[in-house]
Amino acid sequence: MSLVFYARVSSTDQNLARQLARAKKVQADKIFADKLSGKDIQRPEFIKCLAYLREGDTLEVLSLDRLSRNYQDIKNIVSELRHKHVAFIADDLPNLATGNPLIDQFMLDMIIGLMSFVAQNEREKIKERQRQGIIEAKKRGAYIGKQLEYAPNSVNPGKRAIYFGLQAAYQSQAYSITQLAKQYGIARSTVYRVMKRIKEEK
Repeated sequence: MSLVFYARVSSTDQNLARQLARAKKVQADKIFADKLSGKDIQRPEFIKCLAYLREGDTLEVLSLDRLSRNYQDIKNIVSELRHKHVAFIADDLPNLATGNPLIDQFMLDMIIGLMSFVAQNEREKIKERQRQGIIEAKKRGAYIGKQLEYAPNSVNPGKRAIYFGLQAAYQSQAYSITQLAKQYGIARSTVYRVMKRIKEEK
């Protein structure tokens, strides 16, 4: 029987430290961590986590919304864990042990349902605030859209340099997609995408 800890933050620039510290504190036997949005359950490490779990194991998360921010997804995940006879701990869920398994399960399901709804509702509010913010920014002429990862104005100096390197290669018309991918340590699909944009910008 293993204690498995799953950690998640929404993007690569966010920090997993607090969740990993908790995993260390509880002496987790196995840790899985993703840096991806909770709106999609098809996360590589989460999929591995579910596949790893066996009957008698325990899955722990720092908070319920680390599983997902979608109400139905959370219900489905908890149901799958229960079907596999895997115990589930979310540190933000209260301990309501009454001594009666049926009452305990009923109370847990009710709380999970409520907190799942709250998590999804908060996500919807964030999306609405973002939408309203974009509308207002467009009215002011201040909206610049999503920043491109590889571009002349990229906030990352390394990726900015890669863009200019690919631009120079495109202008020379003597390049290999595979060689450029190896040279800059990026995927061939990324080279194709940036080159296509450079071509369209000309």
